[in-house]
Amino acid sequence: MYNDLMKTFTEQSEQFFSPAIKFNQLVAKNIEQLAQIQLDATENFTKTSVEQLKTAAEVKDVKSFIDFNASQLTAMNKLSQQMIDDGQKLTQLGNEFKEHLDAISKDSVKATAKA
Repeated sequence: MYNDLMKTFTEQSEQFFSPAIKFNQLVAKNIEQLAQIQLDATENFTKTSVEQLKTAAEVKDVKSFIDFNASQLTAMNKLSQQMIDDGQKLTQLGNEFKEHLDAISKDSVKATAKA
């Protein structure tokens, strides 16, 4: 009898805490992916900035100054495209989070309806 009571208690506890555990796992995964996107963006920005500093240090005459200005435009285009790509990644990450959260909610409702 005691074993049955503990088994029932354990099963009910698992059912009760399961949605919270799934939600916490989803949030942790989402934070990890967001951090990776931010790290990648920071790395790209840093590389581009350092490249531009090196190019600026090599300016010695009018031709190299013109080349530097052209490289500035290229760098700005590169950074703009990176921002667009990062925005798309963030949008996708948000949509995936919403889909998974909806699935967790539906599962919770189904489990509650069964109980």
